Amino acid sequence: MFTPIIQLLQQNRKRKILFIAFCFSLLSLYPVYKNFYNGAAVTTYKRHIALVEGKSEYFNPWQYRMLCPLIIEGMMWAYDHSVDKIYPVEEKINFQFQKTSEPTAETKEFFDLLQTKGALKYMIVFVFFRFCLNFFVFVFAFCFWSFFVKNHWLIFFALMFLSLAMGNAVVASDLTFNTYLDNVFYLLAACFIVYRVNALWFIPLIILAAFNRETAMLIPALYFISQVNFNDFSFRKFNIKAIQWPSAKVWVLTSALFTIFISIFIAVRLYYGYVPAQVWKASPGIAMIKLNLVSTVAAKSYFEMTGVFGVIPFIILYTFKRHLAILKVWFVTLVPLWFAVHIYSVVIYQTRLFLVPIILVFIPMMLWLIEDYYEGQKTSKTEYDLPR
Repeated sequence: MFTPIIQLLQQNRKRKILFIAFCFSLLSLYPVYKNFYNGAAVTTYKRHIALVEGKSEYFNPWQYRMLCPLIIEGMMWAYDHSVDKIYPVEEKINFQFQKTSEPTAETKEFFDLLQTKGALKYMIVFVFFRFCLNFFVFVFAFCFWSFFVKNHWLIFFALMFLSLAMGNAVVASDLTFNTYLDNVFYLLAACFIVYRVNALWFIPLIILAAFNRETAMLIPALYFISQVNFNDFSFRKFNIKAIQWPSAKVWVLTSALFTIFISIFIAVRLYYGYVPAQVWKASPGIAMIKLNLVSTVAAKSYFEMTGVFGVIPFIILYTFKRHLAILKVWFVTLVPLWFAVHIYSVVIYQTRLFLVPIILVFIPMMLWLIEDYYEGQKTSKTEYDLPR
């Protein structure tokens, strides 16, 4: 799975490791900075403490996304018993306003937060954890996209686009760790699929993903659909009988993955107690669809989506027939459902919620399109599609 990274590092190993680490680190820091500057990252502390105490502001679904809070509490324990013993940061550093100008309300809120005992240590852990999540996104995205594209510099360019997209996807958002861990899990699943990793690795992956975020439910579907052979199927003819379905082992594993996910989904809600989803801006359903598509808020949503996607979705739709079968299958499986569910249920100017389709589908399709153009001919399907 990590073959692309290993190949990239084979020559001048030390220099390349430092170069890649520097580039990935810088790309990982930029979205964190934007989350503080343009987002609501300063609210992460109070929301995390409320969640740990079982008092989430939006109990459903925040309270049920328990994996990241548990990881953070573990990191906080490790920090308290290691780094803080050597250098107690809250005793050594004192933040004060410079009186040269009037600070913004957000800056005041941030400085007030830093006067709260324990908050600074948590913020250090928060930033480090989010940085690591971003870093893993770029590493796994590089590995995944390398399956479809040979030019590593082209992939690096795409990673810069992704960093900018993640930096633009911070409206109405704290550091939202579960969203970015969800991206990591989807990228791992994608790498498992295209590099033919032992399918049993999906079991621990789906266990962790189920505790993290409910959107991971599509991971088993992505695995299953990738094992189906659509080479002889045509939408024009709609010859369903030409589809070659996978072996019984794939059906059994997919069923097991869905069973595990649903069991954890229900168990977490039983543990905390079920609370109906809180309403924000509009109720899920027709009211939310109207808000997202035909209201004054819709204009904001459209431009925020443009800041994350650019015009890549329109390019992909325009050139859809040219693309590799596996990416077209993923597009049909993932994109319409993902957009429909979110337009129906949440305010879509929170564009971080759409990072999964852009990372898994739109960017690799765009990269393949560019490389295919410069190669002067379409790459044969047998070279890039999954072996059967």
